[in-house]
Amino acid sequence: MSAASRLGIVLGLLASVVGAVHWLPPIRDREGPTMDKALPSTLGAWTGTEGVPEAVLPFDDHEAAVVRRTYRNGQRVAWISVALFAHQDEPLRRVSVQHIYPETHVTRIEPADLTMALDGLGPTTVPGRLIHRGGRQHVVAYWYQIGGHVYGSDYWYRWALVRRILLARRGDSLLVRIAVPVDPAQGLPRALSAVGELGPPLYVALADTFNE
Repeated sequence: MSAASRLGIVLGLLASVVGAVHWLPPIRDREGPTMDKALPSTLGAWTGTEGVPEAVLPFDDHEAAVVRRTYRNGQRVAWISVALFAHQDEPLRRVSVQHIYPETHVTRIEPADLTMALDGLGPTTVPGRLIHRGGRQHVVAYWYQIGGHVYGSDYWYRWALVRRILLARRGDSLLVRIAVPVDPAQGLPRALSAVGELGPPLYVALADTFNE
């Protein structure tokens, strides 16, 4: 088969896909008001108040809705953001990876991935970043969530999102972020342990609210 013939077949398949998508039902997404009850005011022994410093967890202009809270447990503090992204069949509405954690006005960023049993069953590895800003440090752990499904890999999340758009005709998903300051005396393990405490009850609350 000649190169021209192969090209013709590929172009024909692409045209068929485009034509099929044109006749598919429109995308239906969850609306922002659901977010009001998505993030509980308490997570285990942690109690939340409204607001998170933007220098810790940046905003993303593509967020359809977001809830941001500061949680405290005694002297310990953590910041959580749960953002809804909708109509992601339009690429300009998708998560901006450069806004997941701070990348400007920082001196160094190091990987700090961690594994925890978010669903209480199997372990899940989620990406983490240790942010160095001046003489201070904080760790940011994050994952993407579609219903009860968690994705720590950008690649597998993008694949799941495309499949969801094409098959389920849904383009909404969540970006979940937990940030914790690193106490110089206790180090990174102590900060990651706080993420491990907050992650499972946060996952359960979101899975219940956004149950597919």
